Formats: sequence, structure tokens, C-alpha cells
Amino acid sequence: MRFTYANIVTLSRFFMAPIFLIFMLSESPVGTVVALIIFIIAALSDWLDGFLARKYGEVTDHGVFLDPLADKVLTTSAFVALYMLDIMDMWMLVVIVLRDFATTAMRSIADDRGMTMKTSRVAKVKTFLQMVVIIVAVLCVAIQRAAPVSLEQWGYASFVLVYGGIWAGLLLVTLLSIYSLIQYIIVNRRLFSRGST
Repeated sequence: MRFTYANIVTLSRFFMAPIFLIFMLSESPVGTVVALIIFIIAALSDWLDGFLARKYGEVTDHGVFLDPLADKVLTTSAFVALYMLDIMDMWMLVVIVLRDFATTAMRSIADDRGMTMKTSRVAKVKTFLQMVVIIVAVLCVAIQRAAPVSLEQWGYASFVLVYGGIWAGLLLVTLLSIYSLIQYIIVNRRLFSRGST
């Protein structure tokens, strides 16, 4: 693999994911803020690597494969944290992880056959939405863990987390994950043909 500026930024997300998870599960107010900052930087790096690839003409097959994979590793670490904090349902986590595993396998097959599997518009919307939902969820956890914190702030964070805001967002992400997987299978059905090369 050629280490372009874009690819280096992409690879950095693989390293930021476990660091985010460690701080997020630390139960420390400061650690949660650090986790939030790390996730925001990682999310912004998704835009940055695409910008660098286009600016310097560094769009490569490895970059096209690694970029969505890095996103999946980052978001999966966040979803695992939300599940462990009783914010996300197990079935949502399983559906999203299995969907990501399936699309990664499809990309690998396409790459082996010299084919390109482009990211769908629905998948891009899903990725953007899940980044927003995760950031809001982590922010709410940070507010809850902060000390001192006003009763009003704590109450608002609890409302968003417990009474539907985050859960509704996670449900929408899950449904979009299912829909985008079905769309990928239909659009790239040639990958499942024995005669494809």
C-alpha cells in the first residue's frame, strides 16, 4: 500500500477507535470529554482524507477500501460503548455490526475481482447520521458525568438519553443500515454470480 497523506489520515482512525473506547468506558467526566474530542477529530478526519485524496490526486484502490472500513471500526467501537452503557439495544448493535461485516466482505470480493463497489447515497446519509447520533450521545453522557453540574443540564441530558432522542436516532441508523445493505446486494448482485470476473 502506498502511504499517501490521505491514507495516513484514514489509518489514524483505526488507532483512535480503541483509545476512544478506553476513555469512554472510564466513567471519568474528564475521560468522557477526552473521548468526545477524540471521536469528533476522528469524524472530521473522514472528511479530511477525502479532501486530501482529491486535492493531491491520491485516490487509490487501497484508500477506497480502507476509508469505509476505518469508519466502521470507529463507529463500532462507539456503538459497543453505548451498548455497555445501556444506551443502545443489543439487537441494534448486532444488526449494524453484521451489516458492516457484510458490506466489507462484498468490497473485498469486488477488490479481488478488480471491480469497484461505490458507496451509495443512502450509506453516506447513514454514516453522517450515526456520527451525529454518537456525538450527541457522548455529549449527554459527559454532561451526566460532569461535576458539578446543574440539575437542569442533568435533566436535559437524561431526557435525551432515556426518553427517546438517542434511541430514536439509533433506530433510524439501524433501519438505514438494513436498507443500505439490501440496496448494496441488489446493485452489486453481479458479485454473487459465478461467471463474474
